Amino acid sequence: MRRTQLILAIVVLWALSAVLQTAIDPLRKQFEPKVEGLFGKMTGLPTEYIFGTMLGFREVVAGALWVRADSFFHEGNYDAILPIIRLVTWLDPHNLDVYSTGAWHIGYNFTDTEQRSDRRYLSAALKLLEEGVENNPDVYDLYFEMGWMWYDKIKQGHNAVQWFQKAYEFPDRPDEYSPGIPPARRHMVAHAWEKAGLIDQCLLTWQDILQRHERYYESHKKEYMARVQIDVAKHNYTLTDLRQYRRYLKQPPDTQPPIDVKFDVKVRVVEPKIIEVSGTVDLGNYFDEQMQKMDYRPGRVDVVLRDEGYKSSILPTDEKEAGEVWRQKVFTFDVPDVTIMQEQIAIIKGKFKRKIDMSKDPMMYSFKAPRYVVTVRFNPLYAPPQTQDRIGWRGEGLTDKRYLRLDKVTTVDKDGKTYTVDVRRVRKHLLLTREQLLSGKGEAVEYTGLE
Repeated sequence: MRRTQLILAIVVLWALSAVLQTAIDPLRKQFEPKVEGLFGKMTGLPTEYIFGTMLGFREVVAGALWVRADSFFHEGNYDAILPIIRLVTWLDPHNLDVYSTGAWHIGYNFTDTEQRSDRRYLSAALKLLEEGVENNPDVYDLYFEMGWMWYDKIKQGHNAVQWFQKAYEFPDRPDEYSPGIPPARRHMVAHAWEKAGLIDQCLLTWQDILQRHERYYESHKKEYMARVQIDVAKHNYTLTDLRQYRRYLKQPPDTQPPIDVKFDVKVRVVEPKIIEVSGTVDLGNYFDEQMQKMDYRPGRVDVVLRDEGYKSSILPTDEKEAGEVWRQKVFTFDVPDVTIMQEQIAIIKGKFKRKIDMSKDPMMYSFKAPRYVVTVRFNPLYAPPQTQDRIGWRGEGLTDKRYLRLDKVTTVDKDGKTYTVDVRRVRKHLLLTREQLLSGKGEAVEYTGLE
């Protein structure tokens, strides 16, 4: 009799635990146990994981799954990580490492055989980080990771500013085991303002960073890095201030008169699904003799190939035209069935040239559309400092008779205040057909359907 009652009690408690766990989990409704997408299906969990979650051990199960995901990463099996990321964030929405590392996998590690990232997944990486911020608003980490994705991977400093600012608002972390933001990471706000072309805001931020470092040093004088951070902030502030003076304030400024860069681009199909991109960006012979001997590379051009009519502000060539179409309404691993290729080519002695092979990755480059637009541009905001010494942060020192474009770049800070600057870029659009790409023959013609 007692045994029967005990078994009955265990069953009741087990059922009650399952009901309560389901009721208190706000992410339950978002869970999809069958995820269909580019990389196949996930049909369910092993039995031990199912019973573990129902008995209230979700964090434990999430940790075990994440260890398994890490093994997939080290094996190079990135596709298998996708469903595990979704499962772990459902089981434990406060596991910061899953959001940050998962977004890194999605944004950086899905590549073709030439190590070019699959840009179709960037919106998923951003949405995963957004979800992480919503579930963990009281820690700096995911605000910073979102800023870094915009700053480094997408290379749009103006979209990184507000995320770095939100991380900046957290208190200093006194040691690696305490909450708060490591003091050195505050520097990224100033760097993002600079990449957005807003130098006054950059300098003001460096001043505030320096004051914070000095206050921190007063109570941490025994820490070697506390002194180093002060020196770094002073150096960066002084250097930025000097560059602003030489590039804009002194008479005449170093950025004048503008250089005619004689920008032009040719795109040829040399083999099936292989194109050759070549052209000129003549930034002048103003570098010193030592740099010329080193074949100094004054910058890179961005190259994007995508289906005609497809736009996304995540692409460097479309940020002006596309607005915020990158946003996913609901986080999903499904990606648009389009062909997108993005590459950078170094400028050497005023010229650039590279073959781009898209023949080995049919899942990434399906070439289903009838026509494709290839856009090539040079962006001064992300040019090396030595190049910006001559052309300026925003391209004030460059011009071109045919392909100069004056773009409005708008930064929105964490408080909703907007800053807009004019950026002078050179950009050319060309058109290829599917027939040309598949046959391995043909030369792109200039495309006038975009500015």
